[in-house]
Amino acid sequence: MKTVLIDNSLCSLPIDERAKPGHIYRYIQALTEAGVKYIELDFRTVMKMHELPDGVNYIFRLGDPMFTELTQVFDFSYVLVTVNDMKGSINVGNTPVIFELPAMHSFSRKIIGLAQADISGPITMARYRGSYSLLDGAEASELVARAKGMTVPVDFCPMNVKKTALDTTIKLTMAGAESITLSMGRTKNYASLEEYMFTLMSVYSTLPKEFDIAALCKAAAFHKIVFGGRGGDCIGDMMRLIDYDILHLVNADSGDRVRIHVSLKDKMFLRQNYITALQLFIEEEDIPEDIAADITDAIDHFDVPIFDPALINDPKNKILN
Repeated sequence: MKTVLIDNSLCSLPIDERAKPGHIYRYIQALTEAGVKYIELDFRTVMKMHELPDGVNYIFRLGDPMFTELTQVFDFSYVLVTVNDMKGSINVGNTPVIFELPAMHSFSRKIIGLAQADISGPITMARYRGSYSLLDGAEASELVARAKGMTVPVDFCPMNVKKTALDTTIKLTMAGAESITLSMGRTKNYASLEEYMFTLMSVYSTLPKEFDIAALCKAAAFHKIVFGGRGGDCIGDMMRLIDYDILHLVNADSGDRVRIHVSLKDKMFLRQNYITALQLFIEEEDIPEDIAADITDAIDHFDVPIFDPALINDPKNKILN
């Protein structure tokens, strides 16, 4: 898959006061293992950390020109500057810049050129952030094609005001968008990273090789600690939907059973990865008691063998796989 994923949860969600730097550190590692290529951070996260994991690409969301000196202290791949940050000249040294604009169906090279005059670092990417109306495949392809005609790569950050963020993200991915920004967790503002990966699994019948479900489950466990579980258990919700899909989904017109999007073997694989990640998390991490209780409940809920492995692996039942 050609689309690069950026996660912005560490600059868009409130970090729980009980979260330790080590939890954030391992959360970042799990996100990158799951397939995220860039982690977007803001001032709060950077100041909370003693160090950032190596081998990860970071985007620093500036927020206020007073934080520009941090670009000389940390090795950021990009600094993100928004239109609202442009209150005068911005000195980020030679650090490459992502310039964020409101989402539009047209792209202006002129605006980026005007912004470049007041920013020391080279603008090497544009981000278009906002809510899109429901797109069909042709409209998504046209939007991506226009974006690729820009002088710099374009990152799309679909917002969820119109309840289209996940749908827009999937369609832009299928159209070959160069970069997409979303957020891990159950968030009302952005497309969810978990829902994105699970939806891709149903589109492709198997998850693209760039992504790792086991690491995603581990990231979900750390997410509960870092953000205090405010967004709920998104992976658990998705697995419940898969349970329902397998057991109940029928065609509304014909009444026939709908062919399942996720094979039973994949379902068992997901379940086992989820349980294993949570069990290790409980055993190895220093976490608050209420979060530990929530995770134990999740383990109890999913640690039930719904499907008989002997039945699934029986050559006579290949149709199930």
